Order: sequence, then C-alpha cells, then structure tokens
Amino acid sequence: MNPSAPPPIPEELVELIASGVDVYIATRDSALEPESMFAMGIRTHADRRSLTVYLPQALADATLANLANNHEIAVTLIRPSDFKSVQLKGQATNIRPSTETDREFQAIFRAALVEQFEAVGIPRCVTRRLVWWPSLAVDVNVRDVFGQTPGPASGDRLEPR
Repeated sequence: MNPSAPPPIPEELVELIASGVDVYIATRDSALEPESMFAMGIRTHADRRSLTVYLPQALADATLANLANNHEIAVTLIRPSDFKSVQLKGQATNIRPSTETDREFQAIFRAALVEQFEAVGIPRCVTRRLVWWPSLAVDVNVRDVFGQTPGPASGDRLEPR
C-alpha cells in the first residue's frame, strides 16, 4: 500500500456507509470456492484506507476458515432505499472479539439498517431478528473499490481523488 497515494475509500462512500447499508462479506477457500455471509456493521477508519466489518460470531465459521487460509475479502454494501451499491476488495489484517464499544456502534448501525429495510417494505420485526451479537471485528486494508449500482457504470473501478 502506497501511503502517498490518495486513500481508496472516497468520502462519498463514508457517507453511504453511515446511511444504513446492507453488508455482505465474500471470501474463498483454497479450492477457490466462494462463500458469503451477512455482516452487521461496518466502520471506516479515519485514514480511509482501512475499515472494520462486524460478523455475527454464530454464523462466521466458514468465513473465518477462508480468511485464515488466504486473507482475501470482498465487502459489498447496498443501500436498500435506492440500490446504491459498492464493493470493496482487500485483505483481512486482524480478527478479534468485538468489544462493548463495538456493540454500541453496531446497535446504531442496526437501527439505521432497520429504517432502510422498513423503507422498502421489510417489517422492523423481521430485521430486528437478524443475528448480530456476539460478533467478531474484522479489520480490512482496502485495495480496490468498485461501483455496483445497477446501470451502465456497474463494475467500474472507483478511482480515488
């Protein structure tokens, strides 16, 4: 990672994350077989080169095995109300149990997601049942960011400015 290069996470993406997004994690095993899971929370670091994503511990066994094997991770964010979507690719650098501070952050994230899902017709009682605690915090160094919003620019690399 070149510290003099612009950070790969644009400011607009920081705002998107804060608006309440659906988060999916994708990894692969040694045979290149993909695996995906729902995450409950994502936090961009101040350097805009890294982030932390929160995985429900009860659902994370396959993801953890894949990350132990190769560290490669893709994080896809989708805002339900307008389908604004982005995929970030990078390497997991650390995995730890989430703290109480992380739990407070996740509760705020979860509330924003509940609002987003309700706006598209998913009842609050359904979203509130999603497994989210206890969780694991996965730190990721972001290498690439791609637009995924449906339309002609879907799949294009979002270049840092």
